[in-house]
Order: sequence, then C-alpha cells, then structure tokens
Amino acid sequence: MKTLLWLVALLAWLIPSAYAAETGYTLKATEVKDKPFLDANTLTTLPEKTTVEILTRQGAWMQIKTADVKQGWIRMLSVRLGSPDQKPQGGGSLLSSLAISSRPRPASTSTVTTGVRGFSEEDLANAKPNAAEVEKMKGYAATPEEATRLAESGKLEVKPVAYFDENGKPLKEKK
Repeated sequence: MKTLLWLVALLAWLIPSAYAAETGYTLKATEVKDKPFLDANTLTTLPEKTTVEILTRQGAWMQIKTADVKQGWIRMLSVRLGSPDQKPQGGGSLLSSLAISSRPRPASTSTVTTGVRGFSEEDLANAKPNAAEVEKMKGYAATPEEATRLAESGKLEVKPVAYFDENGKPLKEKK
C-alpha cells in the first residue's frame, strides 16, 4: 500500500511538470512581432539572453511571453530552449528521463521549413543558373548502355527510365 501511495505521489509530481510550458532565451537581440510574419508590426526588441515562455509554435515562429508580460511572435532560429546559464546535461536520472519522455508532442506532424540562411529575398529572386556547373553535371550523366552494364554487374533488375533533353522533352529510346 505504501508503494502505491508513493507511486501516486510521484505521478502527481511528474504530470504537471510534463505539461508545463517550455522556456527558452533569445540568442541575440530579437524583434517581437504582433503576427508570425517578417513584415508584421514590431512590438518591441528583446535583448540577447532574455528569458521567454513559449506559448505555441507556428511554422518558423514561436509565440512567446516575457516575465514583464510582453507577448508576441519571434523567429524560431532566435531562441534556444532552456535557460542561458543552464549546464549541459549528462545521462540524467530515471526521473528526469521520465519527465522528458512524457512531455506531450505537438499535434501537427508536418515538417517545418525555417528558411534559407545566407540568402536574401533579392538574392533568390535574381538567381541565375551557372552554365559551367550545368556542363560539369552533364559529365556525370550515364548513357543507357553504361547504366545497363552497371545494373547487370550488380545483379540488379534493369528498369527502363526515360531520358529527357534540355527542353524537358523525352528522348527516343535507343535499343
């Protein structure tokens, strides 16, 4: 009976901590937006290492609240979970692993794309193909005969695959 009471007390302690909101801190000075968009109104700017409570996530954005009750949206890449003075954890104890593994998972299973680092929108809009690299890539292409030989040497089953020209039109099969 004492063991059962101890187990109930342990679960009563673990369950609320598992459902507690996540906290994190800003990695750099970060603008807080009123909506999860780059062109949304900026409400304030948080300094580096500001502790935030993460309320929800949407794509590459986190809705946060600060200790002085400022609330808004910041970019996911500007936040690290935990606290700024947190020491890296080792293997941990059984209790800590139970608390971590019992944390609820996000309802969405979709993949989040957070952006392309190092490129501005203008860079992407003005991108042009590099003809020299395209020619270099053509040098790696295998002829149908080479592909068939490779498949046979690896005891693979040969499957016909259509080849396309530079305009995207299928080439006539060579037999």
